[in-house]
Amino acid sequence: MLFKMMPGLERLIQYNKTHFFRDLTAGIIVAVLFIPQSMAYATVAGVPLVIGLYAATLPLIVYALFGSSKHLSVGPVSIVSLLAFSGIASIAQPNSADFLELILLLGFMVGVIHLLLGLLKTGFIFNYISPTVITGFISACAIIIALNQVKSLLGISLPPYHDVFSYTVTIIHEAATAHPDTVLLGVGSLIFLLMFKKVNPILGPLFVIVLSILIVPRFGFDERGVELVGVIPSGLPQFQLHIPNVETIQLLLPLALMIAFISFLESFAVAKTIAAKEKDTIRPNQELVGLGLANISSSFVGAIPVAGALSRTAVNYESGAKTNLSLLITAGFVLVTLLYLTPLFYYLPKATLAAIIILAVSSLIQLKHVPTLFRHSPLDAIILLSTFLATLVVDIFIGLLTGIFISIVFAAIRRMFLQHA
Repeated sequence: MLFKMMPGLERLIQYNKTHFFRDLTAGIIVAVLFIPQSMAYATVAGVPLVIGLYAATLPLIVYALFGSSKHLSVGPVSIVSLLAFSGIASIAQPNSADFLELILLLGFMVGVIHLLLGLLKTGFIFNYISPTVITGFISACAIIIALNQVKSLLGISLPPYHDVFSYTVTIIHEAATAHPDTVLLGVGSLIFLLMFKKVNPILGPLFVIVLSILIVPRFGFDERGVELVGVIPSGLPQFQLHIPNVETIQLLLPLALMIAFISFLESFAVAKTIAAKEKDTIRPNQELVGLGLANISSSFVGAIPVAGALSRTAVNYESGAKTNLSLLITAGFVLVTLLYLTPLFYYLPKATLAAIIILAVSSLIQLKHVPTLFRHSPLDAIILLSTFLATLVVDIFIGLLTGIFISIVFAAIRRMFLQHA
């Protein structure tokens, strides 16, 4: 019974020592990618960078024990961070104490929703969601995330994002006021990452961070108005209990349901893809439980909502990970960073983090196959583009609802035609 609830624990107890070197190597490589990503996605969520690192510790450990996937790397992800920021920013002022409290409560609620869905055995429902809705939604969100990082990349002031057209016009208008040194570091970091991607896309973010940290004090960029990360507190996260009251639950419930839906779909799709290569079985209900407990634990350590990450999971698998021990090794290295290495990030320019985010989310824009989709499945192409455009032009949440609504309507039309055929 215990092993059924904690499949990850069973793998660790029955561990084959011949896998250790591969798990160790994969765990270290993923940690190298995870640390800059955690800080970058904390920026997207509008919270202090250290909170991103917190979200890469206990939640990953909890998932490694309760999840059914051996490879899924759970922690901060770009889409969930954007959804959390967009939703909470409409309720509370970013960078305020209320904003931070609400985003922690949001993670708790997302976790409870996942957990309840898993315990009620509702995982089969997610097999019926059209993947084109998610593709269109995530592609649009990736563009929104990239556009929101332009202000840090160029050192300009921009208003909150509302729609792609007005925001792009504002960026073009404000580009003339760009801070030259920030542009040099930001665009230079982006070019470096693009060039290094051809050699080793995994180590690129680490190298660009190290280089920028060395360059900033050496050439006095810190004294010329370049915005830096600054002090990141050292030490382990402190446990805290965040139980929302009835009013807060009512306020956050629509947002929590949407994030729970999107984060699980993204995580489940990644886990299922990797498991198919290994001929493993992914249990959707157990995944809901594992991800739910990970989000609840993330709230307990004062961190943001988490999900399974496509890029880190792929790197974990391609680096040779054989078991979930690699996930625990990754979490261990992040804990070491929190204890001893955070002072090293003081001179890290925010423009460099923006470059890392922009390149990371660019791979999530999946529109190349739309012409083929129009030829072979025009209804799916319409669903994808409708979701994509509504998300970009109207609103993130309306975009997703639009896609789901059109998907349901088209599914009903298909059934009607099949019945009369």
